[in-house]
Amino acid sequence: MKKTTIVFIILIVIGLGAYVALYGGSYNKKIDTSVASPQAANNQGAIVSLKNFSFNPPMLTVKIGATVTWTNDDVVAHTITSDADDLLNSQVLSPGQSFSFTFIGPGSVDYHCNIHQAMKGQIIISD
Repeated sequence: MKKTTIVFIILIVIGLGAYVALYGGSYNKKIDTSVASPQAANNQGAIVSLKNFSFNPPMLTVKIGATVTWTNDDVVAHTITSDADDLLNSQVLSPGQSFSFTFIGPGSVDYHCNIHQAMKGQIIISD
């Protein structure tokens, strides 16, 4: 009986250790249930954070001439890649790295992460 109890305790400790390693010890993670809406940036530029396997904000409106900087605030590598052309084509960004692009014409650019195809974003460039 003692052997079974010790094995059980070891499994619990291993499970808790794995949970802390995977989720950073946050037992009360909040889930963002807000509806995404375009955020406007001034002509100086804007920052998009890559975190929790998503682009934040996922939709951004900037003026022509604005520079957008994507910063990888996640724990894994990501890319910034245009859906339809080669306009945005970053290298693989390790955690902490950034990629910037200056938009010089009006329109919109849909983009994604090549590594994690479910990550999607959009930049709207206005006059």
